[in-house]
Amino acid sequence: METGKTSKYFKYAIGEIILVVIGILIALQINNWNENRKNTQYEQNYLQRILKDLHKDQTELEMHFNTDTLKLDAFTQIMRTLRTNSIKSNQQAFLGALSNIQRTNWFEGNDVVFSEMKFSGKLALIDSEELRESIQNYYKHVEEVIKQENIYIALQTSAYYRLNDYTDNAFLREASMAPRWNSNTNEVTYEDIIHFFDSLNDTQKKEALKDFTILKENILFANKVRVTHNEKGRATIKLINDYLEKKK
Repeated sequence: METGKTSKYFKYAIGEIILVVIGILIALQINNWNENRKNTQYEQNYLQRILKDLHKDQTELEMHFNTDTLKLDAFTQIMRTLRTNSIKSNQQAFLGALSNIQRTNWFEGNDVVFSEMKFSGKLALIDSEELRESIQNYYKHVEEVIKQENIYIALQTSAYYRLNDYTDNAFLREASMAPRWNSNTNEVTYEDIIHFFDSLNDTQKKEALKDFTILKENILFANKVRVTHNEKGRATIKLINDYLEKKK
């Protein structure tokens, strides 16, 4: 009798243990399923936000492409006019070109979401290695874009300083300041500007043309780097869209 009861007790205990283990396994499975579901939601939310940033970058880059074209056209117009000594016969075009080369543009980009993911360790939420690498490479290339633009800005500043050295253009620099700090006794007119450039001697024109050529080359190189970045952005956008479509 005692042996029979003991046998039944062990069978009952083993059954209880199996039920508990099964319950734990089911609970763990449910917990894992919930965690995976949450991670998938986080992943898709982050990717949607990165998509918005990438589209903003695309819009910004298009704006820079337009400005690059305006500046290149402007430098070319100025150089041709200086070489042909035809400033007075092309005054409006020349003044318009002078205005366009004053435009400053540099790529800033939108990396708030990527930085958030990077520094919080959330990049691992992106399940696709190809997509994760594409996003990382895109934002790494931003450094190259900014590096090239810093080079151009430094060259532009240096070229303007050289122009200051070999020409007497202080009155033009003063005219660009707010009235409170403009020390010119007379208002600077368009005629003054035309006369200034038309009066450059051959040596001054040669130096100016050399500086303008350097600036044009760097605009073209900066533009090339931006175009590459734009292509990387388009490719990454396509990868994200394709990935999200498969996840539906």
